[in-house]
Amino acid sequence: MPNNVLLVTPASPLAPQSGAQQRTALLHAALQAQGEVDVLLLEPTPGASRLISPEPGIHAHALWHQRPFGISKFQPDPVLNHVLKANGIDLEKYQIIVSRYLNPISKLLIPPGVRTVVDLDDWDYHYASDTLASRLKSTYAARLAQKQLKRFDAFFFVSSRDQAHHPELRSVILPNIPFNPPAQPFPQTDSATLLFVGSLWYAPNREGIDRFLQRSWPAIKATLPQARLLLAGAAPPAMRQAWECHPGVSAPGYVDDLGDAYRNVAFTIAPIHSGGGSNIKILESLAHGRVCVTTPRCADAFKSGLGNAGLGIAQDDADFSKRCIDWLNDIDSRRNEAEKGQALIERHYTHDLFVDRVVQLVQP
Repeated sequence: MPNNVLLVTPASPLAPQSGAQQRTALLHAALQAQGEVDVLLLEPTPGASRLISPEPGIHAHALWHQRPFGISKFQPDPVLNHVLKANGIDLEKYQIIVSRYLNPISKLLIPPGVRTVVDLDDWDYHYASDTLASRLKSTYAARLAQKQLKRFDAFFFVSSRDQAHHPELRSVILPNIPFNPPAQPFPQTDSATLLFVGSLWYAPNREGIDRFLQRSWPAIKATLPQARLLLAGAAPPAMRQAWECHPGVSAPGYVDDLGDAYRNVAFTIAPIHSGGGSNIKILESLAHGRVCVTTPRCADAFKSGLGNAGLGIAQDDADFSKRCIDWLNDIDSRRNEAEKGQALIERHYTHDLFVDRVVQLVQP
């Protein structure tokens, strides 16, 4: 493992709350275990490219100028690179630069001889709408991103689904893993509460919840009036208030102790139809002993590791309602599926495996 590593990321690894921050923290820790690592926080801004004061533990915090309509999205930012060098941040001193996502590292002018590894966590991103304009937008964004891949040396993919599209690249699968799972999964409960965990300001999560409340939740409430839904995750107050207008729905925002939330619910939902990467919320749910009703898009990312264990895969909105109703009425089925899923988590989604995959690709 090289001694001098630069981790470039828009998500700080020091206060991991969201799934993106947790993956960054895991990657940072895996790199730190092998050598010296500097962290460059690199975020977009509509203003000028510049440095701002970093928090303790962060080597530097820079902002790059984001032009409207995605213009020059992946082109290096000469002003940013000048500012970095003028402030003593010399990219030539690093043996390797590891980047969370493709966009941040694309803004840098990589010196010759410095190796690069890009974490394509959000690869194969799809927009929610199935209109022609949305499909064209997804296709254009994918082609633009794919053109950048030849600029870098190696890649982390989050799932075999994403990796399979690029056999020509040097890459390994670096799966998302539960960040802080309990020592033992929680026992099943006769609760009638469903749980969603995630950053609710994130468009795929927000759109998924909107669709679930409009198309699936009414049928669940009509069949089981005692059913409740807890939406745990940061979101603007107005958005949370709108969701709480639906009967039986609570949206408290960020929850300090997710363990209590998982312990007191029947199961979780992940009604996500868009976005990219894999949804860590599914693995977290199984690690806590809670099965998850989700969509084919989410489940497909875990096919090689989980199969269908612990998952209720809903083919449409009506099927989503039915699967939730069935599991609310059948604690034994939930228990059996939870045990299957949790056993596979312990086999395929471990911290040791995560570190091994990082070392495997970052080594010279």
